[in-house]
Amino acid sequence: MKEFFIGLITIIVSLILLLAIGAGLNLFNLESYNYFAPKYRAVENKVFKESEQYNDGMIRDLENLQMEYVNADAEHKQALRAIILHRFSVYDENRLPSNLRSFYLQLKRN
Repeated sequence: MKEFFIGLITIIVSLILLLAIGAGLNLFNLESYNYFAPKYRAVENKVFKESEQYNDGMIRDLENLQMEYVNADAEHKQALRAIILHRFSVYDENRLPSNLRSFYLQLKRN
């Protein structure tokens, strides 16, 4: 009978230890993710913004906004100006073609 209780206690203690180890590993995994996830996201974001698809798409979008602005009447130009300034502000000015850069600088001055 004594051996049965010793075996039962051993099993219970082993289960408690396994649960504690599992919880500890889970906590370690959570802390590891908390530390590394922002770093991974920053690299992914940088790679995305360096991609040809992103840059071509942004240039095309900004050129479309420029054409809309040029073809708009005076009332719509004021509304478009705020949108255009916001859209241009999130894109690296050094990557803009010269015609878009001068258009953006002209809008910023007015």
